[in-house]
Amino acid sequence: MKNKKQILIIDDDNSTRLLLQYLLAEKYSVIGKTNGLEGMLWLNAGNIPDVILLDINMPHLNGKDFLKQIRFSGFFSEIPVLILSSESHLQEIKSFISPNDILGKPFIPEILFSKLEKINM
Repeated sequence: MKNKKQILIIDDDNSTRLLLQYLLAEKYSVIGKTNGLEGMLWLNAGNIPDVILLDINMPHLNGKDFLKQIRFSGFFSEIPVLILSSESHLQEIKSFISPNDILGKPFIPEILFSKLEKINM
């Protein structure tokens, strides 16, 4: 059996994280972290996911700062990132990510699945 592609979900909202894990678990291997600091520590431990689903407003290390760190990192810069956020002011991160890679919350699962399929994973 072919190995499942791995998705790292970084979101401080427990219900969103659990919903995403439930929706994606059949097709993907899913790892959940509650903030950008946890996500960065997981990456620095040698883990490289196929894609990251990232919230913006989180404690300890928010999504904007997390995204800036990985985009300027030679090691993590190529990991595809999809933003899932209810924040309407995302201008700051648009230089680090395509507007096509931003989904609003609440999200429509079919659109999320479509975006994941389009990523070369």
